[in-house]
Amino acid sequence: MRITRLTTAVIEANFDWTLIKAETDEGITGYGEAYFGPGLPAVIREYAALIEGEDLTSIDVLVRKMKAASVHVWPGLATHAVCGIEAALLDALGKRYRLPLWQILGGKYRDRVSVYVDCHAGESLESITPLLVPRTPSWQAGESGPAARAPSVRHRWDQPGRKHLTPEAYARRAAEMAARGFPILKFDIDVPMPFPTDQYNRDLSPAEVDYAASLVAAVRQAVGPGLGVAIDCHWNYGVGAAVELARALEPYRLAWFEDPVPPENLDALAQVQRATRLPVATGENHYHRVDFERLIREAGLRLLAPDVQKVGLWEGRKLADLADMHYVNLAFHNVSGPIGTMAGVHLSAAVPNFLALEWHAADVPFFDALVRGLDGPLIENGSIRVPDAPGLGIELDEDVAWRYRKPGERFFE
Repeated sequence: MRITRLTTAVIEANFDWTLIKAETDEGITGYGEAYFGPGLPAVIREYAALIEGEDLTSIDVLVRKMKAASVHVWPGLATHAVCGIEAALLDALGKRYRLPLWQILGGKYRDRVSVYVDCHAGESLESITPLLVPRTPSWQAGESGPAARAPSVRHRWDQPGRKHLTPEAYARRAAEMAARGFPILKFDIDVPMPFPTDQYNRDLSPAEVDYAASLVAAVRQAVGPGLGVAIDCHWNYGVGAAVELARALEPYRLAWFEDPVPPENLDALAQVQRATRLPVATGENHYHRVDFERLIREAGLRLLAPDVQKVGLWEGRKLADLADMHYVNLAFHNVSGPIGTMAGVHLSAAVPNFLALEWHAADVPFFDALVRGLDGPLIENGSIRVPDAPGLGIELDEDVAWRYRKPGERFFE
C-alpha cells in the first residue's frame, strides 16, 4: 500500500486543530492530528514530498526517515508534524488490516478511557492563535450573545488590567464539570490577582499564595473530597515560589501539581518535588524517552504528563513501558480535537500505567459534530469508550470541518 497524497486542513477552534489526511493507492484514507504551532501546515507539506510514493506499512521506517531529514530542527515543530503524520498512517494501516489502533499497539487494558477536563480558570477558554494571541474565530463573527464575546488573555505575563478571577467562579465551574461525571478536574492557578503583582520575576508574595489557595479551596469545597483536582502553573514560577504554593495547596490533596517551574531545568523540578508531598507532573514540553527517564531518575517524578501529539503513538507506547518499569503513571496531556483525542484513547487503552487523558475542548460547540455518524457524545460520564472499529474507530465529517476551517489555510488540497 503506497502513500499517494498527504494533505492538511486546519480547524479554528480553541486552538488550531491541524488535521492530516493520508490517501493511498488502495483507496484507503487515514486521518491524524498534529499539535499546533506557527507555520505547521507548511512543515507537514514539506514532509509530504518526502514520503509520497512510499510503502505505508513501514511506518517506523518512514518516521525515522522524516526525523533524519530534519534532525537539525528536531525536536519541536518538526516533531509535531511527524507525529501527526504517523497517526494518519496508523489510521490507514488499521483500516487496511481491519485492526483498531489499540490492537496494533499491543492490546487493550481497559474498555473505557477516563478523561480529565481542563476547566481553565473558572471561565470558558478563549480561542488563541498558534502564538497564543487571543482571537474571535471566524465562525463566531456576527453572532450575538456569549458566544461572540471577545476572548480574554490567558497567560499571566500578558494580562495587565484584566479583572481577577474569583473563588466563586472556580466553584461554579467545578460543580458544572463534576455534574458531567469527570473524575478529575484541572484548573489554572497562574491567574490575575486582585492586587498589584510583578509579572516577570517568577515570585509569589504571601498574598498571592493565599489567594491561589482560596481558589483551590473553593474547588475542593464544591466537589467534595472524592473527586480528583489538579492544578496547572504553566511553568511560571521559580523554585521558592513553587514550593510555597505547593505547601499551601497540600491540604487539598491534589491529584497533581503541574508545571510549576520551566521545563528545561530538571534540578529545579527535583527541588520542588522533594519539598512537597504533592505529585509534581510535567512532560508536555518533552519529546523523547530519554527526557522522561531523566524526569523519573533525576527529578524523582511519580507522575508524567506527556502530550500524545508531541510524543506520538509509537514513542508513547515505548515511553509507557519505561515509566512502568519505575511504577510511574501517565496522565496524558491533550489539546486536540476529536481526531487527536481518539488517537490518545487508543494509546491510553494500550498501556497499563494510565491515569487519565485530558480534554481541553469542553467549550467548543462543534467537537462532536466533527465525527461522522456519532450516535451520542464522544465523551459520556467522564470517559470515552474504546472502539473496536478499524484504525482510529471514527471518521472525520469533512463537510462539518469545512464549515469551521481556518481562513487562509488549505483544506485537504
